[in-house]
Amino acid sequence: MKIGFIGGGRVGRSFGKYLVNKGFEVTGYYSRSYTSAITAASYTNSTAYDILHELIEDSDAIFITTPDDSIKIVCNEMVESGKLKKGQILIHMSGAHSSSILQTATEFGCHIYSLHPLQAFANIDVAVEKLKNTVFSLEGDNDNIEKVIDILKACGNEYFIIDGENKALYHGAACVASNYLVTLMDLSLKMLEAAGIEPMYGFKAMSPLIYGSLENIMTLGASDALTGPIPRGDLNTIERHLKAMEDKLPNEISLYKKLGDETTKLASRKKLKDTALITSLNKLWKEEII
Repeated sequence: MKIGFIGGGRVGRSFGKYLVNKGFEVTGYYSRSYTSAITAASYTNSTAYDILHELIEDSDAIFITTPDDSIKIVCNEMVESGKLKKGQILIHMSGAHSSSILQTATEFGCHIYSLHPLQAFANIDVAVEKLKNTVFSLEGDNDNIEKVIDILKACGNEYFIIDGENKALYHGAACVASNYLVTLMDLSLKMLEAAGIEPMYGFKAMSPLIYGSLENIMTLGASDALTGPIPRGDLNTIERHLKAMEDKLPNEISLYKKLGDETTKLASRKKLKDTALITSLNKLWKEEII
């Protein structure tokens, strides 16, 4: 199978290199910026295309790894080229969109899919290495889906099938687990700095706590993994947190309280059953800081 890429950014380059490393034939890259196509082609030892229809003609499967807002535009350009072939496989790698965004290509007998790696692509070389342990979500045309599954199996990757109607909610979950986790860690770093601790040193010191929590979630589930002052009902400790933040981080109190409110709900599922304590905690989250 000859595989082409439209989009020479971090995802396209990383996944293309990963496929090459696994023995697949990557024909090359087409991109809005020919410089980007050249960079990606050089990284994967493939060809840089400056004409879209030439890449279409040379590829059995085409991965669209452009920004989300460009996927439909790219698909329409492929359709307008008149070069799409019956049986050709088109796959976009957006987490937010379903394969239906490629619907116009089915007029040519193309099979359409969305394949999303649950992986961050901040650094290309690191991403290539981490892709071997990445789980993918897959959605699209059932008639030929085995060919996409065969790619994942040949690479040794786990995958799961998702209904296209649920892609937005799925992607939201991925954003919470990845992007919003960064925001949460940033709050922790700000609190460390306000406490007089060099943020990144403190973050390193807390790494066993962070990874331990993630491991406990994987082993026990969120409700049973929860520890700390809220499931213990330690109201005085939380009040001290808020007083310290009032003095040194007043702008971060609202986020801390929102997290506390949601954590109280989580704790009340299993570990915190004292209704008086739950009421006191809920009152604390709603109190205005003066």
